[in-house]
Amino acid sequence: MDKLLEKTISRTGRVQNWIDDPNQRLPVSCTQITVDDSIEGTNDSIQNSWRFCSFGLRHGAGVAVHLSNLRPRGHENGRGLTASGPTSFGKIYSVLNEVLRRGGKYPNGAITLCLDITHDDIIEFVRTPREQLPWVKRCVNLDQGTWDGSSEDTKTAIIEGIKAGDIWLAKIRHDKNGNRIRNNVCLEIFLRSRATCLLEHLNLSACEIGEIRPSIRGGMRDLCELHAKTGVERSGEYLSPFEDRQVGFGFLGLANLLGQHGVSYADFGEALHDVLNNNIQKGLAGIIAHELYEGIKEGAEVAKYYKMERAFCIAPTASCSYRSKTKEGFTATPEIAPPISRTVDRDSSIHGVQSYDYGPVEIAEEVGWDAYKKVADNFMLMLKSTGLHHGYSFNTWSDMVTYDEEFINEWLRSPQTSMYYALQVMSTTQDKTDVHAALGDLDVDEYLEGILSEKPDSDPITCDCQE
Repeated sequence: MDKLLEKTISRTGRVQNWIDDPNQRLPVSCTQITVDDSIEGTNDSIQNSWRFCSFGLRHGAGVAVHLSNLRPRGHENGRGLTASGPTSFGKIYSVLNEVLRRGGKYPNGAITLCLDITHDDIIEFVRTPREQLPWVKRCVNLDQGTWDGSSEDTKTAIIEGIKAGDIWLAKIRHDKNGNRIRNNVCLEIFLRSRATCLLEHLNLSACEIGEIRPSIRGGMRDLCELHAKTGVERSGEYLSPFEDRQVGFGFLGLANLLGQHGVSYADFGEALHDVLNNNIQKGLAGIIAHELYEGIKEGAEVAKYYKMERAFCIAPTASCSYRSKTKEGFTATPEIAPPISRTVDRDSSIHGVQSYDYGPVEIAEEVGWDAYKKVADNFMLMLKSTGLHHGYSFNTWSDMVTYDEEFINEWLRSPQTSMYYALQVMSTTQDKTDVHAALGDLDVDEYLEGILSEKPDSDPITCDCQE
């Protein structure tokens, strides 16, 4: 890695450790498996999915388990067997995660169970009490057509699940050949079954404006070259790089970059809109937006040269941001959202108590939902314009929005690909009791732990995609 990239590129701990010593665990942050409707006999059978999850968790990787192919509860197969349904099997994955995490070497694996909204058991899946599935998260896959075609009971259950912090959403996606691709654990990557995440991030807060384009271009080249060298297929569980033509190049430190140049989120959202619509860019906001857009286009050309089918994403990046610095020596902010506060006390069983200062940045309460959403949507439109986008682990702000059918419809019409955590961002609502009641004692991830400056009451479920 050249000197510029050494300054501006933030690698996940997983990737950097593997580069330092390839004999260590594989640089796989997470993966997904689409489970077949068969106990045994296929590569992705139910039994083989247990082994696959065990392998990932024992090596600290997250696994998204897609259960939509399983027959609904009560369905008879004609051979005297009656299906118990995906929710019942989901309890097995929850126990598997609990056992392996508590006794394993790597305490940062995670499982997300995913079910299409069209499945007959969707209401049972959504409304199952958290205590019955304590060691997994749940995600509903949908699109505008399947949402419109769902019953009011289904819609109500999903909205209630989002409000309670139990349910995430991911849009149904297909690749350029029409084949279904499915979300990973943190919803920012879309994969074939048994494909893997290989992540790297541009630390915007470490860049001079003129360094953004060459850093995206060079970082993408670095990541694509690494993609062919990892040897993940030798595990016997994961697809080879020749079958799995995708990487995940992302961004962090946007709030710092804007703060360094006195640019507000509101002005930057307008600037991104102007750039995307070929309007004249104004001021520093316009210059930054232009350089970012041109850099993304140049990075896309690099990814195409390496025959990547998807290459851009925006992951949670909490742990990675803690290790990344701004030009002034402050801590880089996670991904592209404004942080909830300017300082963070991270209380971790691994790292102990550590304090971080983001410096002079706009915080979420000051930015407001509309201004942030405009930035997030236009950022996604930039990535989407390349034809190589994955997605964004897009958090919503529960104390600034109203979760109802119109909110879901607005999200479905937006360029966002997922709906991740429902966060409380206003100082008047950051009450520990309320926050943890919404998210659950057992499933508050490291990302939320950091930005809320709270210590969870139990071990958090984390995933290396957040590195």
